[in-house]
Amino acid sequence: MLDILFPDGLPPSPIEQIRSKHLPILLYGMGNGAEKAASLMQSAGLDLDGVFASDGFRSGKSFLGHNVFPASELAERYPAGFIALVTFGCPDGDMRMYLGRVKRAGGQIFMPHLPLFGGPVFCANSYNQHKEEIGEVYSLLSDERSKSIFRSLLRYFLTWNPEELFLCETNALLLPGALSGLSVKKAIDGGAYRGDSAREFFGFFPALKQIVAFEPDPVNFSRLTETELPGVRLDALPYGLWSSPGNLSFSASHNRGAHFSPGYEKAPVTSIDATPQCSDADLIKLDVEGCETEALTGAKELICSRKPALLLSVYHKTEDFFRLPLMVARYGGYRLHFLREPVCPAWDIRLLAVPETEYQHIFPFWMRRRDG
Repeated sequence: MLDILFPDGLPPSPIEQIRSKHLPILLYGMGNGAEKAASLMQSAGLDLDGVFASDGFRSGKSFLGHNVFPASELAERYPAGFIALVTFGCPDGDMRMYLGRVKRAGGQIFMPHLPLFGGPVFCANSYNQHKEEIGEVYSLLSDERSKSIFRSLLRYFLTWNPEELFLCETNALLLPGALSGLSVKKAIDGGAYRGDSAREFFGFFPALKQIVAFEPDPVNFSRLTETELPGVRLDALPYGLWSSPGNLSFSASHNRGAHFSPGYEKAPVTSIDATPQCSDADLIKLDVEGCETEALTGAKELICSRKPALLLSVYHKTEDFFRLPLMVARYGGYRLHFLREPVCPAWDIRLLAVPETEYQHIFPFWMRRRDG
């Protein structure tokens, strides 16, 4: 059977490419991503030779036993070339600038795709194991922009080549136009943070009357309650979203990365279906740091009975990009679209699921499937 996504075969493994070049391996950046990349190299039997940062970003510090030096010294230190493992995130435009400087210094660039909250690093074995599911998601996507994003994401996952992300056509910039066509009077904001999404919804939906916002981090929740949206009722609830009510260990980091993880104090969770305020919602947004599967499970009754529009983050765990679309497809009655914000690495990937009942009447023509 011909693989429609990789008809010429899978691209070479990035680990094997790095191994075959016999060049010094350097981390570009510090933090959790850099630690994960260093651990990955170690498990592959590859040694790190150094750590560098953009000029002015903490050079002179120590990280993982290496003195961090500025990027301006790359060409002098490694005149025969080097491998740069990019381990930080920023908007596409800034990343192009940073990587251009590294390339001019003789660097060969890899940007490891590392899951934020669980699962193995996606590789050729992962693709082969889930090829049928991935192919099914691709066939379900309802516009060519989404398919282009999906193909580019897959190539990036398997190659760690940031150019695949730069080439990935971004339709998230058209998101306001898409969402504003939906008839939304009540929205559910899962992972409300400090009211960012609520303010976006206020601008997107002229008929909006109520937002039910869930945020378990106490500091973020306090800021959320201060959000004022004229004419819109904001019900802020201090819960995380899960498949059922309970208590889970929660890392309250007071930033966007706050998440449920073993070893911390307990925090209350609930489900959408167990929350009376959610019963007649027209939109569910979930950006819940790796709990999207459980939160979606806990909204099954509402999804099946009312068919609200869905806006789901699909990048926190390794398999989210195909598992979550398949969950939605199994519920039935939706058209699926992929959206990518212009940011590196592959963060802020979202699935927009539009109810069939609204699709043909109000959804923009550029997002409709073109058959034939």
